[in-house]
Amino acid sequence: MAIAKNILIKRHVELITERAVERFLERLFIRNAPLRCLYIVSPFIAAMQENRFSLADLRTKIEYSQIPTYLITRTPVEDYHSTAMEVLLNSPWIEIRYNQFIHAKVYIAIAKKESESFALFGSGNLTGRARAANIEVAMLVSSEGPGKEILRQLEYWVSVSLRTLKASKLIQPIKVRGN
Repeated sequence: MAIAKNILIKRHVELITERAVERFLERLFIRNAPLRCLYIVSPFIAAMQENRFSLADLRTKIEYSQIPTYLITRTPVEDYHSTAMEVLLNSPWIEIRYNQFIHAKVYIAIAKKESESFALFGSGNLTGRARAANIEVAMLVSSEGPGKEILRQLEYWVSVSLRTLKASKLIQPIKVRGN
C-alpha cells in the first residue's frame, strides 16, 4: 500500500529540480485547458525574449483566452524588470500589484474544470535566468488527490491574503471580466 500511496502523491505533488518555471509555462501553453484565472507572484520578472515562452507570448495567451490574471511583483528597479512590466502594462486582463516585501514565487493556473488546475511554488523567479541557468527547486501541484487542498490554500493565500495586504499596491486593475 505504501508504494501505491507514493505513486499517487508523485502524480499530484512533484518535486521539480530542473527548469521549474519552464515546466509550469510549458504546461500552461501545451495543455491549453480553459482557465478561470491565473496568479503570478514573482519579485523579479523579465521579458524572456530568448526563451521558448516569452512574456509577450504569455500576454498574448492571456488576452486571446481572456484569462483574468493577477500579478504581484516588486517595483521595478532594474531595466530588465521595467522592460518586462512594459510588456504587461495596459493589458485589460492583467491586474498588477507592487509589493516591496515579496520574496515568494508562486504560479497558479485555475482551470474552469477544477481537476485541470495546477500550481508551482518554489525558488524560481519569472526570468530567463531562473528558467535556464539558476539552480532552483519547486513543487508542482495538481488539483487532484492530496494536491487539491494544497492548491486551494495557495490560491486563497495569493488571491485573498497577499493581494489585500496594505503593502500590495494596486498599479493596474483588470479592466474586463472573464466569462
